[in-house]
Amino acid sequence: MRLGSPGLFLLLFSSLRAANFSVPVVSTPHSPSQDELTFTCTSINGYPRPNVYWINKTDNSLLDQALQNDTVFLNTRGLYDVVSVLRIARTPSVNIGCCIENVLLRQNLTVGSQTGHIGERDKITENPVGTLEKTEVTWSVLAVLCLLVAVAVAIGWVCRDRWLRRSYA
Repeated sequence: MRLGSPGLFLLLFSSLRAANFSVPVVSTPHSPSQDELTFTCTSINGYPRPNVYWINKTDNSLLDQALQNDTVFLNTRGLYDVVSVLRIARTPSVNIGCCIENVLLRQNLTVGSQTGHIGERDKITENPVGTLEKTEVTWSVLAVLCLLVAVAVAIGWVCRDRWLRRSYA
């Protein structure tokens, strides 16, 4: 395995359990033909490999996966980037959403797009347990930092006493 290859980064970060994807960006629909519209959804820097869904926002149904073409790849940081292209028949009013699902984090990032209202951010749902875990990690880090400060103060106090004793002798 050569240095700088994505596999090496994945090996180095094998302890990486999950990383949030960026909020998806849905491009303005364009028409390669008179009969269809093309939407592009992009999200980067997540882990593990995402699931991508396109949603009919009118009735909240999933669109047929045969209509989409997903490209998912490891970037230089060993995280996943995804680009999904959706091609649908042209209709007078289109209201769709792109959903990036991170199964490990139980997180769905959904961005809606409407003809005339492109790229609205609809919702981000997160696992409440994930928020609790983040709080626990924050308190653990603060506890370790307080312990380090206490040890540094104790060492400084001992060194100060020894220095004062030498200066009086």
